[in-house]
Amino acid sequence: MTIAELVAAPTRRQTPLKTLAHVEYQLRVLGLLCAAAAEGPTKLTTPGSLDVWSRYITLQRGSLGCAACERAALDVADSLDVEVATGTSIRKMRNQVFHGGPDPENVDLDALYRVVSDNADRIVAIYEHGHVTHLEPLFILIDGELAALNDYSEGSATYWPRHGQVTDVTRPEILEALQKLGPQSGDRLLESFALDIQKDLRGFAERDSIQTLVVPPEPIVARWDLRTSSGTIQRVDRFEIGVDHDRIWCTESGPKPYKAFLADICNWDLLKERLLEELEERIKAEGLISDELFPDLKRHVPDVPARVRIADGPLGDGGDITITQACERITARTGIYSSYTNLITLTGEAGSGKTHSLLQFARESLSPGGELRPIAIYISSSGTSANSLDTLLEARMAPTLILNKSSVLALCRVGLAILVIDGFDELLGLRTYDNPLTGLKQILDPLRGKGTVVLSARSSYSEARLRQNLEFHATLDWPPYVTTLELLPWQPEQLEELTSRLSLHVTGEATSPEVRQLLTTPFFCLAFAAWARSEKPLEFLQFVVDTYLQRERRKLKGQGGDELFGSELLAAIFSEVAEMAARNAVPEISEEDLELAASQAMDRNLTPEEKRRLIALCGVSAEWAENDLSFKFTHLAIAEHFLARQITRLPLNQAVSLVFSVPISTLCAQLIVSMWRTEHDRAPTELITALQDKVAIAEPYSPRLPGAISLGELWAKVHGTSDGPRAARRITVEDLELGGTGRITLKEAHILNLAIGPGVELLLISSHVDRMDLSRSSGAALVGDSHKQVLEVLTQSELAVGQSRIKLVLGLTEDTTDEVNEIDSYFKSNMALARGPVVVSSRDFAPYASPLNNWILEYGLEAWQGFVRRMLEEGKITLDKVNASGPRKVRLRRTEKFDQQ
Repeated sequence: MTIAELVAAPTRRQTPLKTLAHVEYQLRVLGLLCAAAAEGPTKLTTPGSLDVWSRYITLQRGSLGCAACERAALDVADSLDVEVATGTSIRKMRNQVFHGGPDPENVDLDALYRVVSDNADRIVAIYEHGHVTHLEPLFILIDGELAALNDYSEGSATYWPRHGQVTDVTRPEILEALQKLGPQSGDRLLESFALDIQKDLRGFAERDSIQTLVVPPEPIVARWDLRTSSGTIQRVDRFEIGVDHDRIWCTESGPKPYKAFLADICNWDLLKERLLEELEERIKAEGLISDELFPDLKRHVPDVPARVRIADGPLGDGGDITITQACERITARTGIYSSYTNLITLTGEAGSGKTHSLLQFARESLSPGGELRPIAIYISSSGTSANSLDTLLEARMAPTLILNKSSVLALCRVGLAILVIDGFDELLGLRTYDNPLTGLKQILDPLRGKGTVVLSARSSYSEARLRQNLEFHATLDWPPYVTTLELLPWQPEQLEELTSRLSLHVTGEATSPEVRQLLTTPFFCLAFAAWARSEKPLEFLQFVVDTYLQRERRKLKGQGGDELFGSELLAAIFSEVAEMAARNAVPEISEEDLELAASQAMDRNLTPEEKRRLIALCGVSAEWAENDLSFKFTHLAIAEHFLARQITRLPLNQAVSLVFSVPISTLCAQLIVSMWRTEHDRAPTELITALQDKVAIAEPYSPRLPGAISLGELWAKVHGTSDGPRAARRITVEDLELGGTGRITLKEAHILNLAIGPGVELLLISSHVDRMDLSRSSGAALVGDSHKQVLEVLTQSELAVGQSRIKLVLGLTEDTTDEVNEIDSYFKSNMALARGPVVVSSRDFAPYASPLNNWILEYGLEAWQGFVRRMLEEGKITLDKVNASGPRKVRLRRTEKFDQQ
């Protein structure tokens, strides 16, 4: 697209209102050409309005350096005073319309068309005369089309194409070029508000119907067409900025908060009602599954409170609270603007109650009343084949007939909604822990540093991977602040609380250690209660499987009523399905793969009758295409069980290959150990040894290697608390408890939480430990320089962070008098442990007042400034611009060299 195409006159069939808007666009293009012709700093004011652009052209036309072009530019600027209706000029008509007056009537369409046609001819002639040598950065190409600058700030610029919506641009070279030109800001608060209004309305308005007028100090006027299920409603709304910079919607009954406007146009009470109806269907479906597996037991779970560990940050201080209290804190902070999107990650093992907790959170938020209290919009990846958040959001919101992706994000930006995405790792196949930012960018960038998003995932490995990607790969224009909620395993008293209601008791004599290890999630506690009530002569794990298989077998009867598949055969089929899903890093498999799994388990081709009935297995979860179904397990704990069963029953070399390719979870590792003891009458030591040999020679090596994760989980279950000397190399594990007796040697290990019991000595070699718990031991447990490989140490007296403090609490003598090394070690440790981005002044690296930044001033500002400069010189950190108002800020981003000595 060329300048000529940008300013070309529209067809005569276009409505007068759109033609008036095009006059303003023509003046914008000419004003930008005058600024480009100056080839230097400009007095341009953005975003500008009709009168602003007319005045700018009149004053700056001299930059064209040509008498004929200057006269043509002045004619364009003066065209606003041309009458296009009796006694009404373009300027007057435009202002009348956008201040809420009626649409133009009795317009001389020929006169109006002559104005836009003559303006187009004049602007094209001016441009073709050659006064402008470089269109960038005032005009740039977006998706192959030329677009004109709309607004500019230090962190981003917006451009306006001839057709379509304003587009955000954050390319550094464009922003730097604009900064050299020095565009001036108009009424930044009012103009930014107007841009936000346009963005918010996109999810509710008819395409290309939004027109806004900003003429300070008058209120913003928005004329737009509201899209409803019964047709289109033309609206005119006014907005202003309050004395405390609060955003106001001006109504006939008086001023109201801006979020009341969005609640009004989405029909708030009706929206809540429809979302609740859909949510209740989801809750009912979840209940049916549980009722089939554990009749009359599921209803007792809501009475047993789940607890979460909340990380240090805006939501808490690292303590344990109930999930209900955590949700209340999330809701309370939703409307507080903090310059970043609050991204809450809820992690927990399969069967730990994540879905149940989030469904209850959403249900309570949608209860009637509550005025404009934020609602939780629950989105589940379960039962979907959507491969992006875009498609998932659109599909889930379609039944409301009110919301789509754009409108959901608009509600999130103003604090009216919390977006809850359950099973995020399932959606994006994060079993391989690839870059989760690929999917999150689609919602975090449009949120523009506002709102709250809650993600649930089975493992905090995905959350840790998310943090690392945010730190090393700043691919987001608006990085979020990540807070972790860890759903804690059920404690014995919670199990006792559940079983006591059922007149059951769990004692050490009645249950094996392997079974007691599993009784940490609601799913397995319910299974245990059902097992105890059944009084069947079956081992607990076999009872769980039989319960599931019994449910499935009822679906699989032939025409004569005979069962097509027995329990053992079904177990074999499910084991093949679990392996396929794990290897493919997806929660479901296709119909073709399901048939293949059954054929492999049966060692023959399926009959037509078997194929026809097989699709009842695992539950139909979604439609991938018109006639293509996918299948998944009704509960993740069941999937983990059958994956463990497959690993246990495969030949050793095949089992090693599988756990080397697929990172098993803590739950899966527990099940493997238990099943291995039952199947082979011993612990899976040969599996661990063979896997250790394979991981030790893997090249290239990364701590995120699936085999290293599997090795870490299995080693922790078998060797973590045994007696005698033990060693492991290249294990990656989230929680590792070292007990028993003897010296333990860990080489190239990566551990998040490491607890050391009495009677253990630990030697770390080239390892990395985030947190070490020595509260039940002492510093004597650490051999050699193991303490140097730990970021923080908990003793009986305090939590020590940084090498200097760790050495002090462990009673170690300093091996260096170099104070610089101490300071660097302290700051590097705290940066690695920081729960959010470290943002400082771009001028002197001074931190901004916040309890989260207190550690920066531990040694004084000069010491901190010296550390930052050293890290910059050594290439261990880089500076990223921050999109925020006020003094310029930068974000300190660690590089891959950061942890190097």
